[in-house]
Amino acid sequence: MTAVVLVVYGTPKDPAHFDDYYARVHVPLAAKIPNLAGLTLSKAPIAALAGGAAHLVARLEFADMGVLQASMGSAEGKATAADLGNFASGGVQILAFEEDRKA
Repeated sequence: MTAVVLVVYGTPKDPAHFDDYYARVHVPLAAKIPNLAGLTLSKAPIAALAGGAAHLVARLEFADMGVLQASMGSAEGKATAADLGNFASGGVQILAFEEDRKA
């Protein structure tokens, strides 16, 4: 099974600042997380099923939940999480789960 961290960013107060900072600073931080098997970004417009909207959704993949937990607990994982307050003014939801692909 693959383990996934799904990060849903709400609409920021300053979208241009968010986009610039995210590309220049945050993605390079996230790319340093150990054992990161994949990073996918989905950009606005994104409709949330619960009636809201999101500015951006990031999907980080790891081999399994143990690897995910160890990787996010690393210095690089902690630095990436700590950076959220520098740009995510629209709020952020983070989900972690295992996927069992059937097709």
